[in-house]
Amino acid sequence: MRGKDVLLEKVEITYPNGFTAVHETDLTVRAGEFFSILGPSGCGKTTILRAVSGFVEPSGGAVRIGGQDQRGLAPNARPTALIFQNLALFPMMPVWENVAFGLEARGVSKRERQARATELLNLVALGDQADKKPGELSGGQRQRVAIARALAVDPAVLLLDEPLSALDLKLRQHMRAELRSIQQKTGVTFIYITHDQGEALTMSDRIAVMNAGRIEQVGTGDEIYARPRTAFAASFVGESNQFPGRVSAQEGQMAWIETAHGRFLGRNIADLQEGDAAILFVRPEVMRVADGRNRLKARLERRDLEGAFINIFLRSQTGAELAMSMPNTGMIGFDTSDVDVGFSAEQALVLPEGPLAKTGREELAAE
Repeated sequence: MRGKDVLLEKVEITYPNGFTAVHETDLTVRAGEFFSILGPSGCGKTTILRAVSGFVEPSGGAVRIGGQDQRGLAPNARPTALIFQNLALFPMMPVWENVAFGLEARGVSKRERQARATELLNLVALGDQADKKPGELSGGQRQRVAIARALAVDPAVLLLDEPLSALDLKLRQHMRAELRSIQQKTGVTFIYITHDQGEALTMSDRIAVMNAGRIEQVGTGDEIYARPRTAFAASFVGESNQFPGRVSAQEGQMAWIETAHGRFLGRNIADLQEGDAAILFVRPEVMRVADGRNRLKARLERRDLEGAFINIFLRSQTGAELAMSMPNTGMIGFDTSDVDVGFSAEQALVLPEGPLAKTGREELAAE
């Protein structure tokens, strides 16, 4: 079965206690697309996945798959398969029986089940592991077994709920490429839930950024990273330096913003007017020493080496922490002195004031 489109029409999900996990939402996932829903814990992204799969019934609106309204259809009656975080493999069954389990429940003969399992294990590069038990496999191999098992029932839509979260960094990076390759080979529609922007940006055709039960922006990874439309999207996807203030003047498609750090010019994609509360966002990789039309003084405080890249942290005269990143050419010195740092107006973005994503430090404090 090839992939089908998924359409959410004014879907709302409110629990009996009155909490609204998903506010009225319209969303289209195209047939055969690798689509990610990206957001922090508790934003409602898994609830949307469960509504598509049939484990949660929307309070309002409709979920359509391939044009068919899924209202009232049980999970096993929908053209979907769901992969949970814990994979839920059967430890005493060999790998091929794990893959074929859903087919056995549908009355498929053992011969056909084994043939289908072999086909799918070859697809996920595990053809020589068919007779092993899941406990004999690595984490990445078990992940691929779970994918093969989900594909065995020939779904039009494969739903993945943070499936890589338990893997270490190197294995997660490897599995990103594996998942994308499998999706392209099968043509199945993938809807992938994650709080990891690296996963979403690496694998997805398009991404929905979600916060507090609402989808803030849908676009390609390039669009969301380079042209975020809200303060939350700009602060959640990628790192950014943030300069809150008010628009003091427009200059064509640009706007001047007065901040505690000085007066800066940036792209005004939201058409903000003079007097509007705004935040100027600047990515660390576009910050430079003594460069650009926009400049401010800061003190160099810390240098973090990340192999191919160096992250430099500065303290502005107002006390705010700023970040600057650059390739590690082996030619970059460092001392704790005051410097002028700057950025070009074309690489700065003026957006309306709004909620910001929590920093890693704030999330740790909340826990």
